[in-house]
Amino acid sequence: MNISTISNEWILFLAVILSSIATFITRATPFYMIKNYKPSPWLNAIQKHMGLMIMVILVCYALKDTRLNAYPYGASEAMAVLIAILAHLKFKNTLVSIIVSTLFYMFFIRVFKI
Repeated sequence: MNISTISNEWILFLAVILSSIATFITRATPFYMIKNYKPSPWLNAIQKHMGLMIMVILVCYALKDTRLNAYPYGASEAMAVLIAILAHLKFKNTLVSIIVSTLFYMFFIRVFKI
Protein backbone atom coordinates (compact mmCIF):
# COMPACT_ATOMS: atom_id res chain seq x y z
CA MET A 1 0.00 0.00 0.00
CA ASN A 2 0.98 3.51 -0.66
CA ILE A 3 1.61 5.86 2.28
CA SER A 4 -0.63 8.58 0.79
CA THR A 5 -3.50 6.06 0.52
CA ILE A 6 -3.17 5.09 4.16
CA SER A 7 -3.02 8.69 5.31
CA ASN A 8 -6.05 9.60 3.19
CA GLU A 9 -8.02 6.74 4.75
CA TRP A 10 -7.01 7.86 8.24
CA ILE A 11 -7.93 11.45 7.48
CA LEU A 12 -11.33 10.32 6.25
CA PHE A 13 -11.79 8.14 9.35
CA LEU A 14 -10.85 11.01 11.66
CA ALA A 15 -13.19 13.36 9.81
CA VAL A 16 -16.09 10.97 10.33
CA ILE A 17 -15.26 10.53 14.03
CA LEU A 18 -14.90 14.29 14.61
CA SER A 19 -18.13 15.09 12.78
CA SER A 20 -19.92 12.43 14.85
CA ILE A 21 -18.64 13.96 18.08
CA ALA A 22 -19.58 17.48 16.94
CA THR A 23 -23.07 16.32 16.00
CA PHE A 24 -23.54 14.61 19.37
CA ILE A 25 -22.37 17.70 21.25
CA THR A 26 -24.72 20.02 19.35
CA ARG A 27 -27.66 17.68 19.96
CA ALA A 28 -26.98 16.97 23.65
CA THR A 29 -25.92 20.41 24.88
CA PRO A 30 -29.39 22.04 24.87
CA PHE A 31 -30.78 19.25 27.06
CA TYR A 32 -28.06 19.76 29.66
CA MET A 33 -28.29 23.56 29.57
CA ILE A 34 -32.06 23.80 30.14
CA LYS A 35 -32.74 20.83 32.42
CA ASN A 36 -33.88 23.15 35.25
CA TYR A 37 -35.69 25.61 32.99
CA LYS A 38 -39.43 26.09 33.54
CA PRO A 39 -41.29 27.05 30.36
CA SER A 40 -43.39 30.19 30.35
CA PRO A 41 -47.18 30.04 29.96
CA TRP A 42 -46.76 31.56 26.50
CA LEU A 43 -44.49 28.69 25.44
CA ASN A 44 -46.94 26.16 26.89
CA ALA A 45 -49.77 27.71 24.85
CA ILE A 46 -47.69 27.49 21.67
CA GLN A 47 -46.84 23.87 22.41
CA LYS A 48 -50.50 23.04 23.05
CA HIS A 49 -51.68 24.58 19.76
CA MET A 50 -48.69 23.79 17.52
CA GLY A 51 -50.50 21.09 15.55
CA LEU A 52 -53.35 23.40 14.63
CA MET A 53 -50.92 26.19 13.70
CA ILE A 54 -49.04 23.85 11.38
CA MET A 55 -52.31 22.76 9.82
CA VAL A 56 -53.24 26.39 9.11
CA ILE A 57 -49.86 26.94 7.44
CA LEU A 58 -50.35 23.80 5.32
CA VAL A 59 -53.83 24.91 4.24
CA CYS A 60 -52.57 28.39 3.27
CA TYR A 61 -49.69 26.88 1.32
CA ALA A 62 -51.98 24.40 -0.43
CA LEU A 63 -54.45 27.10 -1.45
CA LYS A 64 -51.93 29.63 -2.76
CA ASP A 65 -52.18 28.43 -6.39
CA THR A 66 -55.95 27.85 -6.45
CA ARG A 67 -57.58 29.45 -9.47
CA LEU A 68 -60.94 30.84 -8.45
CA ASN A 69 -61.65 32.47 -11.83
CA ALA A 70 -61.61 29.30 -13.95
CA TYR A 71 -63.38 25.94 -13.89
CA PRO A 72 -63.67 24.15 -11.38
CA TYR A 73 -63.36 27.38 -9.33
CA GLY A 74 -61.49 25.72 -6.48
CA ALA A 75 -64.25 23.18 -5.75
CA SER A 76 -61.84 20.37 -4.83
CA GLU A 77 -59.85 22.61 -2.55
CA ALA A 78 -62.97 24.02 -0.88
CA MET A 79 -64.34 20.53 -0.23
CA ALA A 80 -60.98 19.35 1.13
CA VAL A 81 -60.78 22.34 3.51
CA LEU A 82 -64.35 21.70 4.67
CA ILE A 83 -63.55 18.03 5.27
CA ALA A 84 -60.40 19.00 7.17
CA ILE A 85 -62.40 21.31 9.42
CA LEU A 86 -65.10 18.70 10.04
CA ALA A 87 -62.54 15.95 10.68
CA HIS A 88 -60.67 18.16 13.12
CA LEU A 89 -63.84 19.07 14.98
CA LYS A 90 -64.88 15.42 15.15
CA PHE A 91 -61.57 13.71 15.99
CA LYS A 92 -59.54 16.56 17.59
CA ASN A 93 -56.43 15.10 15.96
CA THR A 94 -54.40 17.17 13.51
CA LEU A 95 -52.74 14.21 11.82
CA VAL A 96 -56.07 12.49 11.18
CA SER A 97 -57.49 15.74 9.77
CA ILE A 98 -54.56 16.17 7.40
CA ILE A 99 -54.68 12.56 6.19
CA VAL A 100 -58.46 12.44 5.73
CA SER A 101 -58.64 15.76 3.87
CA THR A 102 -55.67 14.81 1.67
CA LEU A 103 -57.28 11.50 0.76
CA PHE A 104 -60.57 13.19 -0.12
CA TYR A 105 -58.77 15.88 -2.12
CA MET A 106 -56.90 13.24 -4.12
CA PHE A 107 -60.17 11.39 -4.65
CA PHE A 108 -61.89 14.55 -5.89
CA ILE A 109 -59.16 15.51 -8.37
CA ARG A 110 -58.58 11.94 -9.65
CA VAL A 111 -62.09 10.51 -9.84
CA PHE A 112 -64.33 13.51 -10.42
CA LYS A 113 -61.60 15.55 -12.13
CA ILE A 114 -62.86 18.70 -10.44
